[in-house]
Amino acid sequence: MTTKQSAPNGPLAFGRWLALIVVACGTADLAAAGPDIDVEASDGSGLATTPPGPKSSRHWTVGAGVAVRPHFLGSDGYQGDPAPLIDVQLGRFFAKSGEGIGLNAIETKTFRAGVTVNWMQGYDAEDAPDGLNEVKDALGARVFASVRFKAAVATIAGTKAVTESERGLLINASLAYPIRVTKRLAIVPSVGATWADDDYMVSYFGVDPSEAALSRFDPYRPESGFRDLSFRLAASYLISDKITAVAFAGVTHLLGDAADSPFVERQTQPLGLVGLTYTF
Repeated sequence: MTTKQSAPNGPLAFGRWLALIVVACGTADLAAAGPDIDVEASDGSGLATTPPGPKSSRHWTVGAGVAVRPHFLGSDGYQGDPAPLIDVQLGRFFAKSGEGIGLNAIETKTFRAGVTVNWMQGYDAEDAPDGLNEVKDALGARVFASVRFKAAVATIAGTKAVTESERGLLINASLAYPIRVTKRLAIVPSVGATWADDDYMVSYFGVDPSEAALSRFDPYRPESGFRDLSFRLAASYLISDKITAVAFAGVTHLLGDAADSPFVERQTQPLGLVGLTYTF
């Protein structure tokens, strides 16, 4: 039986250096949240950091921004975090905000599939209601496939925790519609849904007996099912040949056993990001 656990002291099994790189390149939830705003790309997931227009198989784009997000899914508290914006590709290998570090196994004008390592974000005990343990961050192995039909881009991806097995599995599906508004401005509206397995739901939204004894909540053991629906609007504005302003805003609505968790304070939550990138 999967239960929530307190985080031990010490380095992650995969090495803290790798964790830091993967954190900079993105989280599983960000991949679900922000569509790619490169209107020439063949993947509708992740947050774009490159200017509108076609990209080569070798490019370097880096930047920084500020993301506003809830303390945890279902929290009524928010925090602002610095957000590295990265989009690097060397042939089939890439590192990209929202997707992680990965390999394009197949890449054509209309189809893209591959694997990545990314970050499954938990939450700190001080951000959760009194008596609840923290949920540990984990490195995740992600497989994805994306298909373009005319202007629309459909993406499905699965992320499985590999360093903290109790973090379980997430499967996300999204549909994005990139729109070139002007030569400099592109926008991408998108909708998405996320399914989670038993392990993920218990570790993130559950209350085990030891937590119930220390908190105001009764024990709660959620089951697998759809975790949320989301809507996002991303935008990219080319300030110069090298500098691009990027942003996205959206809402996530929790569903099923996730929404019914006794410590969920808010089922519908906004989030957003603004930043600048530089392409070499």
